[in-house]
Formats: sequence, C-alpha cells, structure tokens
Amino acid sequence: MMNKFKAWHIYLIEKVQKITGLSNYQIIWFSFIEGLTIGFIIGYFV
Repeated sequence: MMNKFKAWHIYLIEKVQKITGLSNYQIIWFSFIEGLTIGFIIGYFV
C-alpha cells in the first residue's frame, strides 16, 4: 500500500515540476513555506 502511495506521490511531483518548470530545490522551499502558512492559520484560529 505504501509503495503504491509513494509511486503516486513521486509521479504527481514530477508532473507538477514539468508543468511549472520548478526544480527540486524550489519545490522543497514551496512546500516549507506552504506548511508554515497553513500552520500559522491553524494556530491563529485554534
């Protein structure tokens, strides 16, 4: 089950990278900033 999910996730990330032209490094930073933003929003309302 986890291998199937991992393969799907890798496929999805590669697809988004091809569409947007972002590098692995840029994807990692985007994910980090997105996580901070969502964390602050949840923290503010909870």
